[in-house]
Amino acid sequence: SMLNLAEKKLGDLHAMKGGTLDEAGSLYKVDLPDEHIAKMLDWDKPLSQQHPVVQKALNGIETNFPEIPDFNLRKWMDADPLASTWHNVLQRDLGADPAMITGTLKDRGIPGIRYLDGGSRGAGQGSSNFVVFPGNEDILKIMERNGKGLLGN
Repeated sequence: SMLNLAEKKLGDLHAMKGGTLDEAGSLYKVDLPDEHIAKMLDWDKPLSQQHPVVQKALNGIETNFPEIPDFNLRKWMDADPLASTWHNVLQRDLGADPAMITGTLKDRGIPGIRYLDGGSRGAGQGSSNFVVFPGNEDILKIMERNGKGLLGN
């Protein structure tokens, strides 16, 4: 599942917008700016409904992944799978390493993944969770640490 993937393979930086991040015994409140959220791969949407920045990043990306007999990745992508299905096929069927997939997306300007949280999944809309790819932590603005603002207080 996405949650397991996020926890195990995409690094340990989880941020809910306006939510909290627990790291090394400190509780952080972080802000993930909207312009970065827009550029995230939306797990719950087909490739054609991704943000234009994401669609551009996915253009030609098939050349980064292994080829397997009797399967044309570009043609299959053109049939418009969900982003989550696309990722699963890369990993399960093409044998791409999850860290390699993450690195490829990051190199193409996608800072992370967003997915509907447990309460929103059934409805297909609502609040999302966000996973920021390792190395992109600088896009997060830390607002508070252990309940105290960080503006020189």
